[in-house]
Amino acid sequence: MLKRLRWQAEVFEHGDNVNLTLLNTDETISRLVSLIKNARKQVLLVSPYVTLGKEDRIGQAIRAALNNKVSVTLIFRLDDDLQSFARTYSEYLQELTARGLQIRVLPKLHAKLYWSESEVIISSLNLLSSSFLSSIEVGLWSKDPADVAQVRQFIKQEIEPHILSGQDFQRFVESKAGGQARTSRSTRQAESPRAPTALHGFCIRCAMPITLNPAKPYCWDDFQEWAEYENANYEDSFCHSCGEEFPATMNKPLCRSCYPALFTRGAGG
Repeated sequence: MLKRLRWQAEVFEHGDNVNLTLLNTDETISRLVSLIKNARKQVLLVSPYVTLGKEDRIGQAIRAALNNKVSVTLIFRLDDDLQSFARTYSEYLQELTARGLQIRVLPKLHAKLYWSESEVIISSLNLLSSSFLSSIEVGLWSKDPADVAQVRQFIKQEIEPHILSGQDFQRFVESKAGGQARTSRSTRQAESPRAPTALHGFCIRCAMPITLNPAKPYCWDDFQEWAEYENANYEDSFCHSCGEEFPATMNKPLCRSCYPALFTRGAGG
């Protein structure tokens, strides 16, 4: 067992002090479970690799947070192997996205950060079952408001700008599928090895991939901005279903093509 330590680290160009607690493997996992379960508003999980089984503690904590109406976003790595990506989604994430988990992807991710509005963990721990069971991991934890704010700012500045928009994700998939020419939306859905459609929804303001739910067509950050005025007829930029440019609103988040298609799929089970 590693001895728990306290120290101050100098980070960012401003040289601000950050108070962090050093954790061993078991402590890191326990703190992460608590971070997710104790969140009241928002959780950001940044992990390149993910296997969240139904029985593991992290997956159960995410379900509990979603049941409590907490916004939970998973940011993970998109590699060239699209079959692996689709398998990860279908085996480990599809059920969670149906419950409300938001998924965002980006290439070259290696950072592991776990954040809520009241706690933060910087760690070597991926959200992998093998990491929970057999790896030796280390974590740095803090609930100091200044630390929480700094890490949120780091995610905003260093990670979020690299997240693929809905249109960028579609282009990535099409390029890896062999550089096929742009075709109709229905043909792309039938022929491209893209992730299942339940993965997105797109935010109607920024086109980030989110859970497809016409009653909640914004990502968390853009919903916070929209909620300042709550104008349900304010026109944003993208269709919530297909991610194409469209003057979508909270009242009408789907383009003319997607509106009947969505409800036809729903009626068909």
